[in-house]
Amino acid sequence: MFQLDGAVTLWISLILTLATTFSIVIFWKKILRRGILNFLTRFLLITICQILLVVSVGLSINRTNGFYSSWGDLFGQGVDYSAVAVASTAATKVDSAVLKVAQKSIDGQVIIKEIVHGKNSGISNVVYLVLPKSAVTSIENGTAIDMNKTKVVEFFVGYPSQPENWLRSLDLTKALAISEKANPGFSIIGVIPTVNVAGVQDLECMNFPKPGVQTETWLTTDVRTFVNNRLGILPSRWGVIGVSTGGWCAAMLSIKHEDLFYGAVSIAGYYRPALSKNTDPLVKAQLEVKYDFPTLESAMTGKMDMLLIASVGDIYSFAETKKFRALSHSNINYQYIELPSGGGHNARVWISQLGPSLAWLKNH
Repeated sequence: MFQLDGAVTLWISLILTLATTFSIVIFWKKILRRGILNFLTRFLLITICQILLVVSVGLSINRTNGFYSSWGDLFGQGVDYSAVAVASTAATKVDSAVLKVAQKSIDGQVIIKEIVHGKNSGISNVVYLVLPKSAVTSIENGTAIDMNKTKVVEFFVGYPSQPENWLRSLDLTKALAISEKANPGFSIIGVIPTVNVAGVQDLECMNFPKPGVQTETWLTTDVRTFVNNRLGILPSRWGVIGVSTGGWCAAMLSIKHEDLFYGAVSIAGYYRPALSKNTDPLVKAQLEVKYDFPTLESAMTGKMDMLLIASVGDIYSFAETKKFRALSHSNINYQYIELPSGGGHNARVWISQLGPSLAWLKNH
């Protein structure tokens, strides 16, 4: 009932904040104690008001941006989905009964929330499917989705965001609907997997040395197997879009798995592992070697199309993108969009680039 990102929790917090504030204002003169006790009592009441206000603002920001989806995520414990997850290899095909109870979105889109267990990674977590009207119609009619007119695009959030961020603050369904209107006869199936699968630990979409978390395998092999089985579609190369840390994930995974992706969009991303200081130094050193971008690129057998988007006002991403562009890239065909200094590292900037990103993927 009292979910971290739930409306009920937010409203209760707001009501408590307002009720406490008004009560203190009304009864301020009646709060009278002698000496130091008077000061301490009033100081405590003011502090309580401020704490409640900060909690309410924090809940509101988290609900809007989808940083943490549960109390466990907030306190670094994560959520154990293993008991309710469906094996990626055993997923049954979506039918009209599933669509009937799924969340309806704009222009006939349907959003399906799935709890998936990855056979290869051992990870159990949330995956969202955003189905366009054309795919919904095909499923309702009992016919196969026309993949000649449909592309699959995987969407990665940054750290510490959750997949809901794409559906809330980034308003992905609106961008997909606009894209479909602008391109009649062409549709995109959106796949939004959980990227941050280990609470507050920043995994950078990599496979940590076993028995560490296998996020790369989850995002590539397991999610893909599940989607293919769930939608009854044949394996194909997907597009991928990521923001912030998700931009690194999109770029890195696309060249490391060039057989699985046809193009990648990195919005406000970077191009080397940015592990936290809390990461074990030996593990960090291993991962920085294993996921060195130039090394991964040199191992490619083909070429990857990539769109890089950076804002002058986004200091870190802009600097990292500049370094990336200064290098020679024989196996990457990239285009670059530079946004003016009025931007920054935020959802407002990223939303403005979803349309161009989807259009770019359509043409590749």
